[in-house]
Amino acid sequence: MPKLGWSTRLTRSIQVRDCSALRTLNDARAYLLDHLPEDAQARQAWQRAAELLLAAANGLDDVGAATGQVELAIYLQSRTTEGPPPD
Repeated sequence: MPKLGWSTRLTRSIQVRDCSALRTLNDARAYLLDHLPEDAQARQAWQRAAELLLAAANGLDDVGAATGQVELAIYLQSRTTEGPPPD
């Protein structure tokens, strides 16, 4: 598999609340590093996303896997920051 690089487009654009859409591997990497607090970055879903983003940029894994994991991590992050449902 050839090295793709950080400018490689995700398989689909990911819209994130309070942030511009993530369109490339670099957008997702920057979101993880620049917009998430350290405790969120340490969560398993984000750690796996970081691994897959790096692997995709280096051509060792497909971009679809990284895209899907970033979407999952964003979804799980939103579930932890919304708080409990009202009574």
